[in-house]
Amino acid sequence: MRIPDRLRRPDWLAEIQSATAFVLAVLAVVGVAGIAMTAIGDNLTVEVPASVVAAPDGLRPGVTVDTEGTLDAVIAQPDRAERVAAALTSLPTYLVVVAMLAILYAVARQARREDPFLAVTVNRLRLLALVALVGGPLAAVTETVAALDLTRRVTGDASASLDVTAIGLWTLAGFGFLAVAEIVNRGRAMRAELETVI
Repeated sequence: MRIPDRLRRPDWLAEIQSATAFVLAVLAVVGVAGIAMTAIGDNLTVEVPASVVAAPDGLRPGVTVDTEGTLDAVIAQPDRAERVAAALTSLPTYLVVVAMLAILYAVARQARREDPFLAVTVNRLRLLALVALVGGPLAAVTETVAALDLTRRVTGDASASLDVTAIGLWTLAGFGFLAVAEIVNRGRAMRAELETVI
């Protein structure tokens, strides 16, 4: 007897695999387009601290620029070093996210095709945790250094701040993936114990 489609349970691994593949494809297109625009564009927009810019003309009396905030500065015909620094303000996080999605795709694919409780699944989940724990904070630091270099080139004064919230989120994600890896590993051990009993 054939089960009607509306009563079939969804294959969540297939959904995760498809969603991951879709996001990877979108990120590839967006990332390549963004890098291309940074590499070949005539102008480069840079966020600079408002404290280094004099109050713009045209503001009505009593209105001032928030010196704690930032303003967009446009570099006409940026040189190669400025383009590289601009790319490095976002590229490292992009690469970490793409690497994590690729590993997650491999985990979902392996789990759909074979037994999900395999050593390779545990190893890939541990790798995912390592990429988040090491790659994420390293990307945040690299982007901060690039932003410092870029603002120094534009204003003569290096100014940027490290986003500690991002580092905290990367660390949380890394420990989350590590916990899932150990849960799967414990499931493998329990299955092996059961097989010896039976």
